[in-house]
Amino acid sequence: MSLQEVDWQSAVRRGIYTVPEAARLVGATQPKLRSWIEGNRGVRAVPIIQRQLPRIGGHVVLGFLDLIEAKFIRHFNTWFSPQTIRRVSIKLRERHDVDHPFAMDKRFRTDGKTIFMESAESDEELRVLNLMNDNFEMEPIIRQSLFERIFYVEDIARHWIPDPDTDRVLVDPTICFGHPVIKDVRVPTRRLYDAYLVEGGVSQAAEEFDVDCDAVEQAVRFERTLDGHLVH
Repeated sequence: MSLQEVDWQSAVRRGIYTVPEAARLVGATQPKLRSWIEGNRGVRAVPIIQRQLPRIGGHVVLGFLDLIEAKFIRHFNTWFSPQTIRRVSIKLRERHDVDHPFAMDKRFRTDGKTIFMESAESDEELRVLNLMNDNFEMEPIIRQSLFERIFYVEDIARHWIPDPDTDRVLVDPTICFGHPVIKDVRVPTRRLYDAYLVEGGVSQAAEEFDVDCDAVEQAVRFERTLDGHLVH
């Protein structure tokens, strides 16, 4: 489906994020995020991410799968250039015939020199595919997977717990347009944080929304963590 043919009744369940919102969630600068989703005309670079949604009121917006891919790029951009990540993305789109390869349940990892994708050849053997040269390798030391806190359905990301230290905070495209919520009460973390600031304390904010104090504490900790993200 093209961006011009979007069914908005179903699109609202894909999550909707403005560029500032998405940049804050993934810990990237807005210019960098825009270059990943719009490309860079100055160097004739095409976008790395194929957006799920058209512009709204002239503004670029991202869907949940776009957000997950942006988180992938933000993480791996520490070691690899956008050009390298773009080449891997194109290769995976062609290989798997998908629009959002970095949102697949493929356990992407890196040793700081190469991007690997896990491949189970059998129940007894686990090999990794070197996405730089298409060779299978047995790699003894690979960094922790970025996506162990993402829940997948039929191989595609469905929701995300962004921070293990605030494990009640959930990003789910079907809840509150994909904005972070406390998962068991479904209240946006931003609303709880704002209530905490206005009401002057955890217990007062909890009473305002009829939630437990831990829900407010996690929301406050999560929002402050986002504000303190080191972006690059």
